[in-house]
Amino acid sequence: MANTSNNKTTEDMSVEEISRWLCLFEAVNYVSHKAEKLGIDIDKNDSWIKPLAFKNYITEMYQSTLVNLTIESKTDKVKEFIYTDNALHS
Repeated sequence: MANTSNNKTTEDMSVEEISRWLCLFEAVNYVSHKAEKLGIDIDKNDSWIKPLAFKNYITEMYQSTLVNLTIESKTDKVKEFIYTDNALHS
């Protein structure tokens, strides 16, 4: 569903969609952080991109992310998502 105000259109996402996007966001940031630690330039080298690994991570983490997001959204504690380096297990 689209919302329009001040000539800007935003799309509302379901909690399920947000959960999947958060999983992808976490996975990409984690891999990027590890590549940076190893000295791999992710802009010049795309060998780090493993779509199946990202898909598997999203599948594995989706349910727990969904539960956490649902609980947080019911208590109005979700204002924005901030990535931290220790967000994922290494």
